[in-house]
Amino acid sequence: MVRRLLKVTRMKIATYLAAFACASLAACGTSDEGTSTYSLTQEPGACGSLETHVFGIHSSYDGKAKIHISRPGSHAIVVSAHEATTWTITADPGVTIEAIYAVGVHRQTIVGPRGVPAVAESKDQGDPYQCGYEWPASTTPECNTEELINLVEKRVHAVTSFHGCYQANQFELGANLAVTSSTCDGGVGQTDFVQNCDGEDSCGGPIFL
Repeated sequence: MVRRLLKVTRMKIATYLAAFACASLAACGTSDEGTSTYSLTQEPGACGSLETHVFGIHSSYDGKAKIHISRPGSHAIVVSAHEATTWTITADPGVTIEAIYAVGVHRQTIVGPRGVPAVAESKDQGDPYQCGYEWPASTTPECNTEELINLVEKRVHAVTSFHGCYQANQFELGANLAVTSSTCDGGVGQTDFVQNCDGEDSCGGPIFL
């Protein structure tokens, strides 16, 4: 798959669009309402026609991190870090990445598949921001995983899964939704959750498109 560095410019969503998005999500199932615990493995298609997967770290070992998606279907990918991080997003043939959203305290950079819409926001740039790397709650003052999920559901789409580690360089999402991370270190190790996998679509699509 051809990849290139996407020059991400700051995007400001108009007030009327943000208000519409929040109102739409309020009428649909979000993580606040979906309190049931789902298995961390799910067959393709069990979590709706668009899945949103969140990967969070405090930092990587060298300022770079990779996400690889092997799960068939259409996905919005969200990546988050406290420290400045360059994220490389790749996928198997036949996997569709609909959108990529990177957010953190310090500047985030996206290297993704050609033509995929991408947005990067950070506290350093004066944008709405949050970070999270541990479920249910990260432990640094500027990182709150629950608030990260809330932000993603306003900016992107209802969250399907979260996968976090204090320090890691790579995550891979398998065909059965299981996620592995390389050299995960610090904190409590890798933590995960999966929700909204009842075979029905979550409301709406990627809001920033």
